[in-house]
Amino acid sequence: MLLQLWKRDFAARYKSGILGITWAFINPLLMLALYSFVFVIVFKMRWGSGPDVQGNFVILLFTGLIVHGFFAEFITRAPILVSANVSYVKKVVFPLELLPLVPLLGAAINFMVGIVLVLALLFYLQGAVPTTIFLLPAIVLPYALLVLGVSYFLSATGVFVRDLTHLVGIVSTVAMFASPILFPMENVPPAYRPILYANPLTVIVEQLRDIAVLGIVPDWRVTAAYSLVALIVFLLGFGWFQATRKGFADVL
Repeated sequence: MLLQLWKRDFAARYKSGILGITWAFINPLLMLALYSFVFVIVFKMRWGSGPDVQGNFVILLFTGLIVHGFFAEFITRAPILVSANVSYVKKVVFPLELLPLVPLLGAAINFMVGIVLVLALLFYLQGAVPTTIFLLPAIVLPYALLVLGVSYFLSATGVFVRDLTHLVGIVSTVAMFASPILFPMENVPPAYRPILYANPLTVIVEQLRDIAVLGIVPDWRVTAAYSLVALIVFLLGFGWFQATRKGFADVL
């Protein structure tokens, strides 16, 4: 059943357009071009030192953008996932817990396309790709689990609080600027860094850059702590969804 939901969502997203799945490549490239022009050409920002600081900035910027894209895909769609499927809610035998998983396929495709583009650009500029890229699942899986937990919470809450659809756009924007996506953490005054580390995107952005671009093995203690937090968030989000699902049909 989940596979059928994924197929329907995939068809609605890509097959109805002339370019189809090509948009999965076009969208991140357009965003990368825009941010690169603004921050590299206009603001002349640099990331690190060396003969290709502009190239470094573009790659490091892009890794942050694809992490945020995965997050934004879920939280912007989550509040309406249940209310947009009233016919499923009224079916007693339908497993509603599958609905928050619907954005997973599209988000995973966009994320993997972004990773491929990062590696291609890195290979073009440096002629090699770090072997630490094989650690990607250890970094991404806890992040996906955490985002799913948030999605379950928002999906359930969005049925009762319709204003949530307006709030999540603001949250998505705040999450981008309150994490080291557009700037290195070294540029943030030490007093404000704990605030940024409270953002669930910050650790993943930094660790993804380490393994995909810089060739650095992540701090496994940080990964373990993040995984534990992700599991707790998922269980709380899923528990909230299951506790409130009985009221969905009455509200809708």
